[in-house]
Amino acid sequence: MLKAQGSRLKGKEDKINNFLIADKKYAIKLLSRLIEIPTVNPPGENYERIAFFLEKECKKLGLSTKKYVTPKNVLSKFGVKYGSKRVNLVADMDMEAEKTFHINSHYDVVPATDKWITDPFVAVVKGDRIYGRGSEDMKGNIASVLFAVRALKRFGVKLKVNIQLSFTPDEEIGGRTGLGYLVEKGLVKADYAMSEGCSGNHISMGNKGVLWGEIEVIGKSAHGSLPHKGVNSFERMNALVNEFGKLKDKISKRKTRHNMRDAISKSATLVMGGFLEGGLKVNVVPGITKFSIDRRLIPEENIDAAKKEIEDIIKKFNARYKDSKVNVRFVSQEGPAISRKDEMFFKVVSDAVEIVTGKHADFSVMPGATDMRYFMWKGIPALGYSASGGEKWHSDDEFVCIDSLIDTSKVFALIMANLG
Repeated sequence: MLKAQGSRLKGKEDKINNFLIADKKYAIKLLSRLIEIPTVNPPGENYERIAFFLEKECKKLGLSTKKYVTPKNVLSKFGVKYGSKRVNLVADMDMEAEKTFHINSHYDVVPATDKWITDPFVAVVKGDRIYGRGSEDMKGNIASVLFAVRALKRFGVKLKVNIQLSFTPDEEIGGRTGLGYLVEKGLVKADYAMSEGCSGNHISMGNKGVLWGEIEVIGKSAHGSLPHKGVNSFERMNALVNEFGKLKDKISKRKTRHNMRDAISKSATLVMGGFLEGGLKVNVVPGITKFSIDRRLIPEENIDAAKKEIEDIIKKFNARYKDSKVNVRFVSQEGPAISRKDEMFFKVVSDAVEIVTGKHADFSVMPGATDMRYFMWKGIPALGYSASGGEKWHSDDEFVCIDSLIDTSKVFALIMANLG
């Protein structure tokens, strides 16, 4: 039930609630259509097709739309070389209000393996679940948000805030060429913002930072029968990994003061070997070995300090082993992000979640990053909330629960109705 003290729904709560339940086939059909447009990234496929489809859906709801294509020089700057044009769709519901509530959704999805039980790009409804790549991350939210707008329009709810929606590419590769571009260029408006995040009674209000690096260990190749003539880069890598293991133990003791859904996620982390490469042949002493590091920073840390810790280990290692050389290249660095607190906005969102879930709403920091950080870095209050399934983001047989899809529509409807 959509009951909120002082709500601007003004007696329409039951009608909207019943409408969202009775007309859930709209959300199911919309999500199914979205799943069946395979916007796989990398390389970034069918972006123009899904933007065209979403534009039609927005216009059906009476929203004005505008498309922005990310320029080639921006794509080149961030290493995007292949795939579709990066089309960003912005849709507005102008209420002639002073402030604007922006809701972002990314439409790209990660690739699917051949291990799926169903075709990942054919929506399959089984009981309360809709299976398909992107169902939970995050095409389900697109359906929920548009369904909420549809309900508010249907019952003529008078909003006190402008609504702006954006549908953007490339979140799965960092978002710099999607929402990041729109925010940087001032092409979107936001006094408050939301996108994907936690689910149920949990609301995300920030995320950890990320530092990705590629470590190159250079030794000297030689014939396998004469190993003394070479320097085994694989063995040197093992010694270096042991040094990084000490750093891993050290940083794991650092815990954020912010709330997180799982206590174990409060720690800073370091993962090695997600990428591993080296060697030419069984009878050759490997001359070069490479591996990756994935460093996640809690909000109390910063990128410069995290880089220095890694560089100091490498500097000492190179000083110890003069016959080899270790290099590091940082391929991605994104600082932690925490939303600026806005009492009214946070209360409206938490009230909506509590009304729909019947549970106390908790604000927490996410272990992974979302595009909301682009608003957070600008000082704009920004929160995350998502329709959920089995929390199988990026996994085989990804699904979203229909009940969660509808409940998320209720949450967004309440937020839009009571902001301003």
